[in-house]
Parts: sequence; structure tokens; C-alpha cells
Amino acid sequence: MPGMTPPSSPMQLSLHTCGNGKGISQTSTSNSNLTPPVTPIGKEGSGRITTPLSEPSEDRSTTLIKRNITTPIRFTDDLEPSLDERGRRIEFGEGVWSKVYKAHWIPTTSTPLNTPPSSPITANKVVAVKTSRRGDAAPILQAEALILTRLTLTPGHERHIVPFHGYHPETQSIVMSAVPLALSTYIEEQANLARNTPISTATMFDPFLGPAPWKDLARKLISTLGWLHHDAGIMHGDVKPHSILLQPIETDNASPHPFRYEPLLADFSAAMTISSSTENEKESEKILSSFTAPFSAPEVLKALRPGSGNPPPTPASDIFSMAATLLAAATGDVLLYPGCDFRRRNLMAGEGHQIVDFIRSFGNGARVPRNGFVERLVKPAVVKDPERRISAVDWMVLAEEVCSA
Repeated sequence: MPGMTPPSSPMQLSLHTCGNGKGISQTSTSNSNLTPPVTPIGKEGSGRITTPLSEPSEDRSTTLIKRNITTPIRFTDDLEPSLDERGRRIEFGEGVWSKVYKAHWIPTTSTPLNTPPSSPITANKVVAVKTSRRGDAAPILQAEALILTRLTLTPGHERHIVPFHGYHPETQSIVMSAVPLALSTYIEEQANLARNTPISTATMFDPFLGPAPWKDLARKLISTLGWLHHDAGIMHGDVKPHSILLQPIETDNASPHPFRYEPLLADFSAAMTISSSTENEKESEKILSSFTAPFSAPEVLKALRPGSGNPPPTPASDIFSMAATLLAAATGDVLLYPGCDFRRRNLMAGEGHQIVDFIRSFGNGARVPRNGFVERLVKPAVVKDPERRISAVDWMVLAEEVCSA
């Protein structure tokens, strides 16, 4: 964590999955116990942080272990790609650097001693495999696998990120649990349903998801960002509806979860560690090459200008991006500015501190009424000066106040 003095001699830590991909083998000068790399997602999906955190929740030894991890968890089993009727891989999606395809987890026939055989559930498990789509993407995937390893060793990861099963060195791929539904898709589906429903004066100023589900989603997403920044010491770098996946949770009529999904962060290809030193100067190039307007903070876009001399992105950039994501969930417009061409959208994104006013100029802007709960929660997260933007921890407190009213 920032402000903590590293040991005089760095510890070497090697991690890999054993046979069924669930165990960790470690070699270290420390005898610290490590959290298992994969924990099943809870069905209730609660347990999020709802109070401010003045100090990191992890002790010194755990933090130092994470800092000295130099090798990602390894996936040592086999993968069988799922094919369509034409014999092509079934893909979940693709990005600038990579593509994600559907595959089956196939345990190897020989397993290390003292390792129990894979269960039938694991043997038939469907996973998502992220692999490079261009020659220069391999180092980015390796760096992402290392970030995912650090996140997986952070307590509470199962409620905040898509489960990571390891890095497959033979194919230079990242293996994750398959969570096919993205928040972007869900927003579009709910917006289409709302548009096909007769307009009611009682609901025309509400978020497309509905007031209670939107508030629940906001609390969960802001809590996840608090965990990512404060507990894990990581900044995502490309928060948007497309990089948030939705895991269904079992609910009933008495459920405290009006939003019946657990939102999980995915796509950490632009992520980097939070540091007060200049060591993030090089890492920041990943964010600057993976920006997604209009969800990128204005300072990120300005840093792209030649000779700008602007400092690297900070956690405040994630705060802005999450606020823009919540606005998309309120208006039903996944790109925020419907009907705008790429140039105009980028121009508006460059003045992102006016994002709420910009959105009100479009057809669904009524979903963000003045002084309503959406505006009150979003406004502190989109101020122009990143240093004056609300922190994730303070935002969690505000979310409880605004969304409980």
C-alpha cells in the first residue's frame, strides 16, 4: 500500500495452479498463508463495504507478498474451444488487444501427488479464454494476468471481479469464469423494454432500470471501486458498461437486492498499481492506449495530446468513468450521447465536467432530473479538477446516504 516501506531484500514468490487449477504452490522466504486463487461467488452477493475506511484492511505481510509477486497464477489444465456449426470458435467479444472465446475446462489426466481429482463440475466447466489478436499483445496479457493474480490474492475479490483461473502460457491466454452478460447489454435491453412501454408521468423521470435497482447497482459498483482502489491498490483504467459483467444472484420477494445481479469488473488490460512515485509513468501508457470516450476522464483525453506534459492518470480517472457508467445506466444510452458522430462525442468528452448538462440536452436527459438522486450522486465524481474529485471511499459513504433516502 502507498506509504509502506518495502523490505530490504525482496521476497520471491512463485504461483501456479495444481492439476485442477484450484491449488496454489508457493516458494517464498515468508511463511504467510495465502488466499486461494479461486473462490466460488456467493449467491447472496452482500458483504460490501458500506463504511469509510481510514486504514487498509490488510496487514503488512499480506501487502508485501502482493507487491513482490512476479509470476501470475498458472493454468495447467487443457482447454477445448467451443465451436459453432461452421467449426469456428464461439467468441464472447473482442477489443483492441485481444478477443475472448468460449471453451471447456478439461482436467489433465495426470495430476500432482496429493492433489484430489477434478470434480465433475470442474470437468464440464465453461470458461472464457482471453487471447491476443495481434502480435504485440502478449506482454499486455501477461501484465493483466499479474494484476489479476494480485487481485485474486486480495480478500473480497469474489464479490468484485470475474473469477480468474490462471494464465495459460502455452497459448498466452487468460482463463476466467464465463459470465456472458455485460452491463452494456443489460442497459440496452432494459431501455428497449422501457421504450416499448406506454409513457407514464409517474416514471418518466426515473432511471430506465427503475429507482431501486439503479440505487442498488450504484452502491455495488461504488463499493467495488472502493475495494479496488483501497484494498487492492489497483486502478482499472478503462471502466465502462462493457467492462462490467453481471452474475445472477438468487433472490426472493424479501431480497435486499433490487438489482438482481452481482456486477463484476473485467478487462484489466489497462490496469496498473496505485503509486505516489513516478514508477507509473510507463504503466500509464496502457491507459492512454485503451481509452474509451466518452467514459474516459477529461484529463486522460488531454494527456493524449502531443507534448501535453500532463501527469499520468490517477484513481480519480476511474471515479469519473464509473460516474459516466452510472449515467448510462440511468439514461439507457450506452454511448451517453446518442446520434453523435465520433468527433463530436470526443469533443464533449473532453469537457467531461459538463457531462450531466450535456446528457440533459438529449432525449433521455429527463431521466437525470435536477437535484435528483442521480445528479446528487454523480456530480462530485465528475468535477473538472481530478484532485478535487470525490474519493472512492467517500463516494461509498455518499452512496449510502443518497441511495437510502
